[in-house]
Amino acid sequence: MKSLILFVVFFSTLLFSNDGNEKVWKGINAFYNYEFNKSVRILNEARNEFPYHPSVHFTWAVSKWLYSRAYHGIDESYKVLSESLEIIIPTYKDLIDKFPNDKEIRLYYASTLGLKARVHLGKKEWINVIIEGLRGYSSIKSINNNHPEYFDALFPIGILNYFSGKMSGFTQFFAQIAGIQPDVSLGINQMKYSANEGDFAKIEASQTLAYIYLWMDQDFEKAEILSLKLRNEFPNSIYNQFMFTESLIFLNKLSEAKSNLELSYKILIELPKFTKLYWGPLLKYQEALIYFKEGELDKSLELVNSSISNYSAELDTQLGYAFLLRGNIYDLQNKRNLSLINYREVIKLDNYTFAIELSKKYLKQSYINN
Repeated sequence: MKSLILFVVFFSTLLFSNDGNEKVWKGINAFYNYEFNKSVRILNEARNEFPYHPSVHFTWAVSKWLYSRAYHGIDESYKVLSESLEIIIPTYKDLIDKFPNDKEIRLYYASTLGLKARVHLGKKEWINVIIEGLRGYSSIKSINNNHPEYFDALFPIGILNYFSGKMSGFTQFFAQIAGIQPDVSLGINQMKYSANEGDFAKIEASQTLAYIYLWMDQDFEKAEILSLKLRNEFPNSIYNQFMFTESLIFLNKLSEAKSNLELSYKILIELPKFTKLYWGPLLKYQEALIYFKEGELDKSLELVNSSISNYSAELDTQLGYAFLLRGNIYDLQNKRNLSLINYREVIKLDNYTFAIELSKKYLKQSYINN
């Protein structure tokens, strides 16, 4: 009798999970396509209709966080995310008590704990990123060891392995003690498995890889392929448009880059207030980069100055590249003292992007001589 009850409970979990997939995916696709109101509405309904679905609570918290960031700003979004996590962590604990052998529920519980690291990432509190990430890492690693065919679990493992591999030897030492493998190549390969073979993690894994290829590893051909795929799948996502445009610029496909940048400006018009404030200066940076590539230094300088002055993005990746661009312009204008100031500003950001390596190079030798 006990075995029959366990079978019924297990089968019910699968039934609820599968029934909820379509609706949960609609909510996920909505927030990746910058339809934030729609996403929150759908995932609110999905939480009530499919409370046993493994990812519904996690994606609901993400949708509320993204909605808040778009309509109320970054600081408020941190508060909303923290409040949402306090709601869903007990929910996942209850689900684990009910279904202790469900690997997906365990994964999203661990991912919920790790999501706290996202707040620290935005503030560049690197040690806290590792600490919070570790809270879920051991559980996710255990899931991966027992279910190597479950590729969603490889994404968070790959992130920690990659970014810890970028950090100092001191940080890597403690990461290894915690069971993390600080290995950039390993992390990339694990994220690629999630992007190619995963289920709910495949979109985020693809976006993370495109980010890495563009601004950390400078593998622009791979960035172009991934960002084009993402842009086609989510045409209203200004982030995917932005990554695709950036890859085109770095590959010197300037005509295509201009056309895509025009699309980004059209998308910008329809976005919520705080999203416009976030993305407007970033598009100005890309416009400045195109003018720089075309040799129009005065126009490029005007635009990059505007981008830096009005910069309000959560992460400072493009701020670093904007300072780098301005330093390059000043070098070409034989204003070496000003270029050095900008390269030092890039290095001060300490954000592990390739802009830092380039700035260190140009501190030693002017951009003109490279």
